Amino acid sequence: MMKPAMSPARKPLLLRGARVLDLDGDLDDPPVRDIVIENGLIKSIGDGLTPPAGAEVIDAGGMLAIPGLVNAHYHSHDVLAKGMLEDLALEHWGVLAGQVGSKRSLAEVRARTLLGAIECLRNGITTVQDMSVFSPMSDEVLDTILEAYAEAGIRVVFAITVRDKSQIDTIPWVAELAPGELHSIIGTQSDSPGPQMDFVEKAIARVGDRGGMLRWALAPSAPQRCSPELLAAVADLSRRRDLPVYTHVYETRTQRIFSHERLAAYGGSAIRLLGATGLLGPHVTIAHGIWPEDDELDLIGETKTNVVLNMLSNLKLKSGVAPILDYRSRGVNIALGCDNCSCSDVQSMLQVMKLFCLLSAVSSPERTSVNAEAALRAATLGGAKTAGLSDSIGALHPGHKADITLLDLADPAYVPYNSAVRQLVYADSGRSIRTVIVDGEVVVRDGRSSRVDEASLREEIAGMMPSLRSDVAKLQSGYAKVLPYLDEVQRRAWATPLPIHRYVGKPTA
Repeated sequence: MMKPAMSPARKPLLLRGARVLDLDGDLDDPPVRDIVIENGLIKSIGDGLTPPAGAEVIDAGGMLAIPGLVNAHYHSHDVLAKGMLEDLALEHWGVLAGQVGSKRSLAEVRARTLLGAIECLRNGITTVQDMSVFSPMSDEVLDTILEAYAEAGIRVVFAITVRDKSQIDTIPWVAELAPGELHSIIGTQSDSPGPQMDFVEKAIARVGDRGGMLRWALAPSAPQRCSPELLAAVADLSRRRDLPVYTHVYETRTQRIFSHERLAAYGGSAIRLLGATGLLGPHVTIAHGIWPEDDELDLIGETKTNVVLNMLSNLKLKSGVAPILDYRSRGVNIALGCDNCSCSDVQSMLQVMKLFCLLSAVSSPERTSVNAEAALRAATLGGAKTAGLSDSIGALHPGHKADITLLDLADPAYVPYNSAVRQLVYADSGRSIRTVIVDGEVVVRDGRSSRVDEASLREEIAGMMPSLRSDVAKLQSGYAKVLPYLDEVQRRAWATPLPIHRYVGKPTA
C-alpha cells in the first residue's frame, strides 16, 4: 500500500487576473479580477490586489474561475467496476454491483476511494457527497475511506448507508418467482438497526469534522429498504446532531409499484412514509425522485425537501427521466450528482449539467428556463444547500471557503468566446480544467493531482484488478441463474398500469 501523501504547508494565494464567475453577476462575460486567499478562505476579490506576505501568486490570466462543483450524490464502493456493466435495469444491476464493494482488502478500499476522489477533483468537483456502502461496518474500513479523502484533499459530505431489510424483500414478486435456493444470489442479508445506528453515532463522535473538510450526514438507503423504526432512529439522530439526510427514493417504476403494494399503511407512498418518520424537510435530500405522483410532488415542495438528480445513471439503468419541470414549478431545491462509477462510469458534473438542460428541453415544447445558469446553480449552490453549507461553499464570495476551479479559456470549448456559462455547460468536456483549489490549497495543478502520485496509484490498482475481475465473474455466474426471474419482474412492472409516465417513448401500459 502506498504511504499517504503529506499535506504541504498551506500558503496564502493570490490568483491574478482570472475571469471570476459570480452567479449573481455577468455570466456571459465575467470581469477580470484578482482573488486573495488566506487561511482557507476567500479574503477579497478585486482589481490590482496586493499579495499577502509569503503568498504564492498564480497567473490566472486567460482563465475562468468558477466555484468548486458539488457532486451531491455518489458512492465510492464500486469505483473499480467502472466500465464493467451495461444494458441493465437497476434491479438487475443491483445483483452485480451491490456486492462488488463488500469484504475487500483495506488496500483496495483505500485505492478505490482515492481514485474516485482524484477523478472528482480533476473534473472540478471540490465537494463530494459519498453515500458510503461498506462491509464489514468497522472502524478500520471507515478510517481507510476517510484517510483516502484527506490524502486527495477533497471536501466530503460523508454518510454511512444503513438498511435493515434484505434486497429480495424490496423487489416485488421476485421472492415468489425465484426458487428458494437462488434467493441468496439476489440478496437475503438483513442487519439489525440498533448496532448500525450505534456505529454511526460513535463514528461521528470519534472522528469529528477534520477541520471542516468532513461534513457528516446520515443515509437510510431507501424507504423500502428500511423499517419505520430505523427511519425514525435516523430522524432522531439528525435532530440531535443537526445532520443532513440523504436517501434514494423512487428510482424505478418497480419501486413505484412496490410502494403502492407494500406501503398501504402510508397511502401507498414512500414519501408519506418518510414524512411519518420525520424525514421530510430542508434537512432531507431525495436522490433520483423519478417516480413520485402529483400529490407527492406537492408534499416534497411544501416541506422544502431537496432533490438531487442523477441523469447519467438514470438513463443508463433504464430508470426514466425525473420530472424536472414539476420540481421547479414547486420551488424545490435541485442539486446534481454523478452516482456510482458502475452505472454512470464518470464523475463529471459537466456531463450532468448538460443533461439537466437537455432533458428539460425535451420535457416541454415551451421555454422552460432550465438554462446553463440554472444548471450551474444546481451544481454549486444547490448541492451546498443539501449539506447545510450554503454559507461556506458553492459561490465565489469573500468569507466563503476557497474552493475554486480554474479553466483555460484557450481550450477549443471557449473559442470563440461568447458566453462563459453556456460554453461551460454545453461545450466543455473537462479538458480545460487546469487548477483546482480546495480549502485554499492547490490540489490539482496543471491538470494532475498535486498530492498523489497518480502513476503509482494506477500501478497499484492494476495489481488489484485480476482478483476483482475474478470475483465479478463469480457474481455474473450467479446473476445468470436469476436473470429470468428479474426479467419477469420487469415484464410485470410494465404490465402494471400507473398514472404517470417517465420515459421519452409512449407508455406501454
